[in-house]
Amino acid sequence: MRIFPAGLGEQEVYKQLLAKSVPDFQEESPQQRGATTYTGHIALVMEGADILLDEIGADILQQLGLSSLGFETFAGTVRLAAYLHDWGKANQHFQEMVRLSSSHQCFREHQPKLKRLWSGHGERQMIRHEFLSAILALRVPSFRKWLSQQSSADLVTAVWAAMGHHLQAGLGLDKKPAGELTQIPDGTGQKLNIYTHHHDFGVVLDLGTKRLNLPGRPELPQEIWTKDELEEALRSLRDEFIDYEYHLDQEQQRFIAAVKATVIAADLAGSLLPKVGEDLNAWMRDALHLSLSAQDIQALLDKRLDGKELRPFQVQMAQAMHRVTLVKAGCGTGKTGGAYAWAKQQAKDRRLFFCYPTTGTATQGFLDYADGAEMEAALIHSRADLDRDLLFNSEGNPEEDDTNDHLARLKAFQAWRKPLVICTVDTVLGLIQNNRNPLYAWPALAQAAFVFDEVHAYDDRLFGALLQFLKAFRGAPILLMSASFRASQLKALHQVLGELGEADSSPIEGPSHLEVLKRYSLQQIESSAGAWPSISTALQHGEKVLWVTNSVKDCIHLYRQAQTQLSSRGVPILIYHSRFRYRDRVQKHKALIAAFRESGPALAITTQVCEMSLDISCDLLVTAMAPAAALIQRLGRLNRYMGDPKENAKPAMIYPWPAPLPYKPEEMATGNQLIAGLADPASISQRDLAEGAAGLDWHPPKDVKSQWLEGNWATYRDFLREAGYTITVVLKEDLQDIWQEARFKKKSFNEAALGWAVPIPVSAYKPSWKRQGYYPIAQGVSYSEEVGAEP
Repeated sequence: MRIFPAGLGEQEVYKQLLAKSVPDFQEESPQQRGATTYTGHIALVMEGADILLDEIGADILQQLGLSSLGFETFAGTVRLAAYLHDWGKANQHFQEMVRLSSSHQCFREHQPKLKRLWSGHGERQMIRHEFLSAILALRVPSFRKWLSQQSSADLVTAVWAAMGHHLQAGLGLDKKPAGELTQIPDGTGQKLNIYTHHHDFGVVLDLGTKRLNLPGRPELPQEIWTKDELEEALRSLRDEFIDYEYHLDQEQQRFIAAVKATVIAADLAGSLLPKVGEDLNAWMRDALHLSLSAQDIQALLDKRLDGKELRPFQVQMAQAMHRVTLVKAGCGTGKTGGAYAWAKQQAKDRRLFFCYPTTGTATQGFLDYADGAEMEAALIHSRADLDRDLLFNSEGNPEEDDTNDHLARLKAFQAWRKPLVICTVDTVLGLIQNNRNPLYAWPALAQAAFVFDEVHAYDDRLFGALLQFLKAFRGAPILLMSASFRASQLKALHQVLGELGEADSSPIEGPSHLEVLKRYSLQQIESSAGAWPSISTALQHGEKVLWVTNSVKDCIHLYRQAQTQLSSRGVPILIYHSRFRYRDRVQKHKALIAAFRESGPALAITTQVCEMSLDISCDLLVTAMAPAAALIQRLGRLNRYMGDPKENAKPAMIYPWPAPLPYKPEEMATGNQLIAGLADPASISQRDLAEGAAGLDWHPPKDVKSQWLEGNWATYRDFLREAGYTITVVLKEDLQDIWQEARFKKKSFNEAALGWAVPIPVSAYKPSWKRQGYYPIAQGVSYSEEVGAEP
């Protein structure tokens, strides 16, 4: 097989067109070699699309409430989009680039000549291949007429899916939304050779005849396109698309979104599986058949219940008949166990995604339920592989501009292969904003039931995405759980369910006998200094003390103050916040959990990261004033396992927080209002807190636009959550260790660097810092394993 040019010149016609870089295979197989070629890759992606449609096509339509549209139109559009998705790779610039990024030995002698050609147009492409696919399909009259004869397909939707499969459609040169399909950069020449007369392009045309029942080859256009012609084609396509989308309704938009996601999944499978030597057909069909049985879920439930009976409210959850079920129950009352009881009925013969707000809660949820179970489960979040490594073993393509894309693709296959996925909510709701991980996990999402825990912790954008998800996933069983839904959240949820014609239902309430227990005694103190005598007394009595402050700077200050004041006691003093290297943070998490589960006194100084990720119970809580929802979560770590009304309430000391960050004034006001509204602060139950918080909304949830559902022809990623105050870096002094681990474990730099990644304040970032892979390399950051990164 000849995969390099016989002689190189400006009008060079390559003997064989490529779709992928060609690695220097250790043991090269015909399958792996063929998967890199233009014809081979397109054929594989078409096969992947066929398998997806055969196995889960009907599930996709049912999941999104699209069954009435008919399977033939959906299948025909997906197949046509898969066929078109890489047409545009038959061009001069892409073929130069893909060869220059290939390490196979057959390219080495031609590198100098290829580099000269590549430098002739500024060492970049004039236009990305997916936009050339759109131009060829819709702006070459003979091609458009030919493709339109696929009567079961929507050609424009197929082109949108092909054009958007790399999530770049609608972005300008600065990677920001531009209101155009794409922009052609200066310095890339005045013309481009598009190899529509090439033998391999003819083979692809014949593939359309064979696989899509299209007629014989159409008339071919010219091969040389000028920059002006390409720009005019882009403008006319944009105008056509804007006119077309004006008439779309929500059902049509869900259809378009489903086609896009299915094509991206087919491309993922067709690209990666042959590359690692997997048989595409066998692997996909086996993975797509996975689902949970009632016996699988019962085994998980039995592990947690440990011989105990379900509580009455958990039985209510198990018997819930509505497609969307709401549960409001306090911390430590058994919501998670109830969720698995619900799943036994609702997720049977489906997959299950159990979604938490943070990586810490997802990891803890995995440990509490799925770790060690006989059935296979996956822990998926941005650092999940590292969590598995650290928690359980601590003892003994060239066009892509996203350096984490390869990681995202590999992680997505975990979701394909596991019937139970415990993850951060981003793994699911990120779909609403075209985030890569959920798009790549689309086949699993299309077959799943969903549990969303700690919904009260969602920021406005995240909650808005949840509402969009409910509107889109009209056939999926969904469980929403919270310790304290806000009144406006409940109103918005009921409004969406009403619009969908769903039966309206009030939340299932947690166990009243636990929620009415007077477990907290609240005391407001003038300053943090007033807490130290009570802390000293509690530790003398062998008790556990948790101190929660609102900033890392104050956390470190209090930790050092505790070391000074309590140095002679021999009491474990622990610190836990977000600005550790991730590997260090995992160890801090483990140490804190262990200290609070063992007998004897302990003091933990933490920030708000403890609010959901720590399954612990303390005897004294000291906390800075915070928003109402945050205070309720912090109090959920106090006297957590009280079960008898004869037991005494335990103290919580709350002091003022004068700093303007990290919370907005209106958010802080809700905390003060909550405390002020309590009838008897010295004797407080979880129900008192929930009822007090219910009327404290400072604003209703915002409407959030979904790029997945409403982007139409524009397909790019948007933020799922509101912007934070940190940026993730690696420290310059860690570079040698990161590279050493990368070589030893045969990982990329980005994969190896996960363990050393440190969040620091955005204000500390310096534009002069160099980057390695995904990460800025931070210099001058004061860091120690004991206290982390100091402000």
